[in-house]
Amino acid sequence: MEERLRTGPDRLNRHETLLGKISMAGCIRGSAGVSFTSMRILGSYALVYLTDGSGRYQMRGQPPLRCRAGDLLVIFPEIAHGYGPEAGGRWSEIYVVFEGEVFDLWRRLGILTPERPLLRLLPVGHHAKSLRQLAIGRGDDDPARQLDRVCKLQSFLALALARSPGGKRGPEAAAWPEWVTASAERMEADVTAPLEAIARGAGLSYESFRKKFRAITGVSPARYRSRILIDLARKMIYEERLSNKELADRLGFCDEFHFSRRFRESTGATPGEFRRSLPKGAQPEDAIRMRRMADAK
Repeated sequence: MEERLRTGPDRLNRHETLLGKISMAGCIRGSAGVSFTSMRILGSYALVYLTDGSGRYQMRGQPPLRCRAGDLLVIFPEIAHGYGPEAGGRWSEIYVVFEGEVFDLWRRLGILTPERPLLRLLPVGHHAKSLRQLAIGRGDDDPARQLDRVCKLQSFLALALARSPGGKRGPEAAAWPEWVTASAERMEADVTAPLEAIARGAGLSYESFRKKFRAITGVSPARYRSRILIDLARKMIYEERLSNKELADRLGFCDEFHFSRRFRESTGATPGEFRRSLPKGAQPEDAIRMRRMADAK
């Protein structure tokens, strides 16, 4: 028997525009997931980011997919599904339920597709903070801020699609080795840690570490850390309004020109262009408050 759950405006969290809306968002520790025997049809899109534990995700008529912390489940409105930990296991998640014309367009264009129901996005801590911020701003009826939230959700989803390996993951898809996850988390925790030291922590020579890391993740360790640095730079520009020189010094780039070049290579825009694209009404102190609230959850 399929359980049908139609989402309506959440009394605490509703951000709607003509393009779309986020109807619900939150974090669940120790989640039991959604029943595999009485699969649910949600009636909306949803993202479920697994932040701790492991288990499986299954869509109606498809074999189950193994998943673990760092996997992003993509839920489609009309497709019955179930997900959660194995018996005796653990599962913690951040979820966002959304709908709207812009996401329907993504689907018609084949960007958002059931053929890619499970995406990989590491490091967990860094991206969990970004996704949690979508739950901030309860009771906010300002259309500009509502649009900002929908745009942030699109940005997060585009990042996940771009960084996750293409194609559908089969039921026997192996989880990333523990040393890869541990190495990625260490890069996030200390962006200045030498990659040689991270390789030693994984029990590998640097050359072996570089080759194996790239074969598994699709990018080199240096490129992976560069992405983390640029993500941090974008947050720092938004929250603290730092100059290019201050950002280069803070993030360990040799100078502001090197930082600016790397920023453009990663984002397609210069730091100055990114600053000019920020919402006009956004204030640094508002972003800092949002960040602190997200971290406290």
